[in-house]
Amino acid sequence: MKTEMDIHRRRKIILKVLKIAVGSCMAVAIAQFFKLQYATSAGIITLLTVQDTRKDTIELTAERLLSFLLSVLLVFICFRYIGRLDWVNYGIYIFLMVNVCYFFGWQNTISVNAVMGTHYLLTPNYSLNFAVNELTLILIGTSLALAMNWRMPSNMKLIREDIRRVENDMQKVLQELARHLEEGFDGAHIWLDLDQLEESIHQGLERANEQAYNTLSQDDHYYVEYMEMRLQQCAMLQSLRYRVWKIQKMPRQAKLVSYYLNYLARYIREENVPDEQRKELQHVFELMKLQPLPKNREEFESRAILYHVLLDLEDFLFVKQRFADQYICDQGSEEEE
Repeated sequence: MKTEMDIHRRRKIILKVLKIAVGSCMAVAIAQFFKLQYATSAGIITLLTVQDTRKDTIELTAERLLSFLLSVLLVFICFRYIGRLDWVNYGIYIFLMVNVCYFFGWQNTISVNAVMGTHYLLTPNYSLNFAVNELTLILIGTSLALAMNWRMPSNMKLIREDIRRVENDMQKVLQELARHLEEGFDGAHIWLDLDQLEESIHQGLERANEQAYNTLSQDDHYYVEYMEMRLQQCAMLQSLRYRVWKIQKMPRQAKLVSYYLNYLARYIREENVPDEQRKELQHVFELMKLQPLPKNREEFESRAILYHVLLDLEDFLFVKQRFADQYICDQGSEEEE
């Protein structure tokens, strides 16, 4: 049975294939209209330039133009100023061009530059007009790729659903941890719920990154930061779960930590600023200090683990507080103004 994410990816693939087909066809038609040599190469350039997001397409277009200028220089060195032995000249050009592209991080431009080298190999024409012909092919191909990716579908509805799913999954894990501490029931299945939580976060992070790369808006980076914040908290819950699992016999103080976990679960919301939750946590710390001293080594070790759980929860809240200070509190200040 296909998941929602699988369906979404399949739609993306179909849309990308359609863009490549239409863009490549139009690029060849335009190049032929202007009677350019090797007009079909414009279609190949479009095919290789259309990326999954608008940002990636823009970056690759810029890299193609910059690498083209360097490649033209290498063509003149390898084909015009080195003795005429075509296959050797082409080999030297490829060697130098690939090294230059790797040096600048332009690996995705290698194939187009290699094709351009074959044009000079087949047509030993080193005039400015032929260089302009090659540049025009690249401009047509990349322009069509940009046009195909200029308007991208929005993921906002799915991202909002991802946020609600992540928060529900995180609330569930906190409540199950609380139940494990209070009732001592077998909590082995919590690992599965943590895995589900992590999967939900990664799914949301993938969509948030795609949205940010398509809109090129700083506002949409909020959702990327939100998912990364939840991913940090998920890692902390995994560590917390591991600590709790090592408690052999639950001391009665575990009910204090259980109470706080249930209390905290109610505030796993996007808009929440955890000021009150941090105050309540300090109150739990104070109550723990008022408890009688452990009577034996086993109780001492168990209560030490509980104390570390509270420290983990303090870090858990700090991660959300840092996010809230950067985004939620700033937005509130702007609204007041």
